[in-house]
Amino acid sequence: MAEESRTEQSRACFYRNFKYTREHLARDYQAELQLYSDDSWEYPQRAARLSAAVKRYKTYRMLCFIFEIADSIDLDLTPLIVKRLCMRLFARSGSQDIIVAVFGQKGRQHRSRDNTPSTLDEIADRYRLAAHSCQASTLSDIESVKRDYQAGIRKGREQAAP
Repeated sequence: MAEESRTEQSRACFYRNFKYTREHLARDYQAELQLYSDDSWEYPQRAARLSAAVKRYKTYRMLCFIFEIADSIDLDLTPLIVKRLCMRLFARSGSQDIIVAVFGQKGRQHRSRDNTPSTLDEIADRYRLAAHSCQASTLSDIESVKRDYQAGIRKGREQAAP
C-alpha cells in the first residue's frame, strides 16, 4: 500500500479534528436558541459564542477550498502558504491554531518551493472566481442559519406573550 501524501495526511487530520459543517453551525445556533430567554440578559456572551461559531464555519470552508486547490495542482502546503492563500483569496487569515495543527510539520527545516509572491499571486488569480463563489455560498449558509435563529426567537416570544 502506498504511503499517504502530506496533503492527504493534512486533510485526514483536518476532517478528523476540525470538521465544522453547515449542520454544525445550525446545531450551535439551535443550542443557543434553546438557552434563549428575554428574562436574563446574556447578550454579549451569546453574541460571542455565535460569532465564534461563524468564524469556525468560515475557516472550515476556506480550508476545504484550499484542499480543493491542492487536489488540482501540486502545492507544498505549509501554514504560511495556507495563510497567504487565504488572505489573497478570501481577505481573511482563518484560525492560525487550526492552520498550524493541520499543515504544520514538526522538524521541517526547508522553505516551501511555493512560497513566493509570484507563485501565490498566480494561484490566487487562477482560483479567485471559484473562491468568491465559495465565499458567497458560505455567507448564504450563514445568513440562512441566522434567519432560522431569528425566526425561532420570534416564535418563542409569540408563545410566551399573554
